[in-house]
Parts: sequence; structure tokens; C-alpha cells
Amino acid sequence: MSFLRTLHILCFLFCVGCNLQSNAQDTTHNAVDTNIIDSVHVDSSKTTFDVKPTRYQLQKEEFTFILYLISSELYDDALYALNRLNTDSIANPNMQDSVNYYIGWIKYFKQDFHGAIASFSAVESSSVVVASSFYNSICYIQIDSLAKARYVLQNLDVSSDAKLDNLKILQLRGISLLERDFTSYDSLSALSVERSFITESEMNEMTNYADLMRSYKRKSPWIAGLLSAIVPGLGKFYAGYRGTPFGAMYMTIPLGAIAAESLIIAGVASLQFIALGALFGVFYVGNVWGSVLSVYAKEQEFYEELDHNIEFDLHTPVRRAFR
Repeated sequence: MSFLRTLHILCFLFCVGCNLQSNAQDTTHNAVDTNIIDSVHVDSSKTTFDVKPTRYQLQKEEFTFILYLISSELYDDALYALNRLNTDSIANPNMQDSVNYYIGWIKYFKQDFHGAIASFSAVESSSVVVASSFYNSICYIQIDSLAKARYVLQNLDVSSDAKLDNLKILQLRGISLLERDFTSYDSLSALSVERSFITESEMNEMTNYADLMRSYKRKSPWIAGLLSAIVPGLGKFYAGYRGTPFGAMYMTIPLGAIAAESLIIAGVASLQFIALGALFGVFYVGNVWGSVLSVYAKEQEFYEELDHNIEFDLHTPVRRAFR
């Protein structure tokens, strides 16, 4: 019996020892697994937080937002964001050109033509350099720097694109008309151009403007003055004005009649006649001189209206080509 009891005790101790060893191994494995997971989490956190967006990526995201502002016609906000982006050191040269282009475009839209020229001129070499050159020439036209506008276009090579080449010829033809340089206009008109929806209607309008300029003949200022000396206001009617002659007539003729009546009644030495005669003389001479000047004023109005139409027809196809 003592032998069996001893054997049972030994078996019991053996089983307890095996269980303790198994638990220790499980604890060890769990600790190792926990350490591995912790190390993975640490590496994962490094991967997630240590890789930050580059400056170019941030600038690209901001530029995308600026394009959204422009498409929403929020030009003041877009210009503010562009200027803020422009003060930063832009990493990509193409993005820098795009920023300068859109700053120039918004300033052009807001009719700040000097500011637009500065921005368009800063565009060096990218996909927007052609559009910048065309808009630059338009801005120079608006500030009456026609020679600079012509220079910008003449140094622009778009011969590989028929539509843009037509646009360039149209712009140069318009500049020639604004300069009253019909020789240059005729040489440009002789160039063969392909039909293009961008420029076709404006090309026809330029032909009409040139015909109007060539057929216009200024009235004689001497004849206008002589007619108004005979009948007050008639010289302005001759110059082309239809409403103002009657105003001069209604003022001068009655005043002359009153002065003549004063001469007959009071005599040439009377203060009444002297005052009325002097007043009539001022109105009469002013009427004659005004008729002489009206000829020049009518000519100026004619060319100003044509120049305005020419400039408008130069703007439209550029905005049509580069929307």
C-alpha cells in the first residue's frame, strides 16, 4: 500500500509540473506576441505621421482651390489667394507661370491693365505663354501702347497652329487700323488665312472698318464757319449735328433782333444798345467758332467710335480662344 501511495504522489507531482511548464510557455508566447504587435503599431505610427505632404503638394491643392474660386467668379478671393501663393517660393516653374497668368487674367478682367501687363510678362515658358502673349497685347492696346502690342505679337510664333495664326493676323490688322497705317493693313490682308469660328466674323468687321475709314471725308471747317455766319447754327448742321444747330439759332437770332430794335429806338450811343450789341456779338462769334470746331469734334467722334468697336472686336476672339 505504501508503494502504491508513493507512486500516486509521484504521478500527481509530474502532472502539476507539466501544467506549470505549459502555462509558462503560454505566458512567454503572449508576451512575445504583444511585443511584436506593439512594434508594428510603432512602425505604423511612424509611417502614418512621419510622411508629411510636400510643399508642392500643398501648393497644388491650394491652386486647385483657386481655380474653383475663379470658376465660381469669386475673383477678389481668387486674387487674394493667388497673391498669397505667389509670395511663397513656388516649387514648380509651370505652377509659377500659371499663378502669374491667372493674376494677370483677373487684373485684365478688372481693367487693371498695367498690373495685368506686369503679370503676363512674368510668364516665361509653359502651356500658358501663348495665351499670356495675346492678353498682353490686348492690355497694351488698352493703354494706347500700340507699338508694344505689335512687338509682343510679332515675337510670338504660332505658325504651327492655323487658328492661333489667324488670331495673330487679326490682332495685327486691328492694330494697323488703330494706327491708321493702311499700308500695313493691306499687307496683312493679303495673307491667306483659313476660315475659323474664332476670328471669321471679326475679320469681316475689320474689313468694314477699313472701308469706313477710307471713305470718310472730313467736312470743311471754313464752310461750316461761313454757313453759321450767314445763318446761326447752319454750320453745325453741315458738320453733321442735327440737334444742337437749333439751340444756337434760337439763342442768337432773337438776341440779334432785340439788339437791332434797341439800335433803332435808343440809338447807337445808348447803353442799352451797347450792352445788347456786345452780348449779341459774343453769341454770334461763339456760334461761328463753335461751328468751325464742330467739324473737328465730329471727326473725333467718328474715329473714337470706330476705335472702340475695333478694340472690342480684338478682345472677343482672344477670350473666345482662351476660355
